[in-house]
Amino acid sequence: MVGYVRYLFAIMICIANMIVYGLKVNIAVAVVGMVKHTDEISDASDECDFVPIAEVIDIEGPFEWTSTQRGLAISIYFAGYLVGMFPCGYFADRFNSRNALLICVLGNAILTLIVPVVAPVLWLLYVTRFVMGVVSAPNLPIVAIMVGRWVVYEEKSLWFGIIYSGTSIGTVISILTSGMILHALGWEAVFYIHGALSLIWCVVFLVFFRESPETQYYISEEERHYIVTSYGHRGLESVHMKVPWKAIFTSVPFLALIYTNTFGNFAWYFLLTQLPMYMNKILRFDIQSNAILSCLPYLLAAIMNPILGRFLDWGRARNYWTQTGGRKIAVGMSCIPPSLFLLIIAYIGCYRVIAVILLMLSVMLGGSIFVGHLANHNDLAPNYAGILMGITNTPGTISAFILPAIVGALTEAGHTMARWRYVFWITIIAQMSAFVVFTIFGSAEIQEWNYYGVEAEEN
Repeated sequence: MVGYVRYLFAIMICIANMIVYGLKVNIAVAVVGMVKHTDEISDASDECDFVPIAEVIDIEGPFEWTSTQRGLAISIYFAGYLVGMFPCGYFADRFNSRNALLICVLGNAILTLIVPVVAPVLWLLYVTRFVMGVVSAPNLPIVAIMVGRWVVYEEKSLWFGIIYSGTSIGTVISILTSGMILHALGWEAVFYIHGALSLIWCVVFLVFFRESPETQYYISEEERHYIVTSYGHRGLESVHMKVPWKAIFTSVPFLALIYTNTFGNFAWYFLLTQLPMYMNKILRFDIQSNAILSCLPYLLAAIMNPILGRFLDWGRARNYWTQTGGRKIAVGMSCIPPSLFLLIIAYIGCYRVIAVILLMLSVMLGGSIFVGHLANHNDLAPNYAGILMGITNTPGTISAFILPAIVGALTEAGHTMARWRYVFWITIIAQMSAFVVFTIFGSAEIQEWNYYGVEAEEN
């Protein structure tokens, strides 16, 4: 045991993920108490004899928003996230990533605090949510950068699993606490409390942590040496290295990663954005009145990812598989089982309990993307991991836009199992194609062009 500061740093990044993802989704719950509710004709499926769980709305909000306006207030965040992904990833990689993470979390906290102020003017709320998306965009690139600086090679998969579990834990905590705060104190308090608590993290991170082990104050020399001399460590000189653009965009493993990030995210975003609607319209559950059912799959994913990461590190250390083999195992877990489960759900008919179980398992195993292809940027090039994440996660976010649009177009005349099957098949084909491409062309070995900038600096 050479010290524990690197563990504390990784946990702080995990908490940052919790904050960013939690502040992203709290409006989905708070909006129930923000709008006036009117009686609408149900477009849910009546193909099965399900007894729907009745929705009891005992909170009446001040805003007369249509369902489209409510949806846009939530989804416009992803537009900002998409627009900001590459430029924010680039600047986080080339400049001080610690300060970039502080700006990311602090910006989200401040913008959350002003939501009750701007909500009466709908276009101002849209602008606020869009800017939140832009400010949040460097989050995943920063994770890739920080892991390269603080996590040693032998522990990489484990800590990717722990750090990324913050995305699921943050979602769970945000949904549960938003509902409780909403009913106890009102919708404004959801944003005030979540935003204010996030400021505590900012103070702790600012005072006690630095960008890298080389500049960290509170760390033993033994642990500092252990980290900076580990294989694949990203040193301070990386921010000054010239980016080998041509080598990056002609690298077969990186091109495979772009494809995998684009199509291998379909199942995760499909379940993230459409699971509540499917369970409400087809399975006839009211997700808002059953928080446990809504949060359970994300909690399972948060538990599974560190276990999977530790398992992959364990197998690599004993030469049961290489780092590349471990990544392909994780990609396979995120693609094959969810695709199989979604295929069964599409044709299982009215077996609601089985469908719910398979949906839960799909989310849990689909979360393997965080120790699969979303950890691969740091494998290929630790010195440019933030830039690589910014490049690949730009098209990787597209499925968050197109899948809700496809579902909306197909179910405009009402929700039926047959219409939903088209979306299931699109997701299945995308996932399986990502698995095939990564299995054939993917790699987790550090690429030669990771060191091109070092050679240029030396010359």
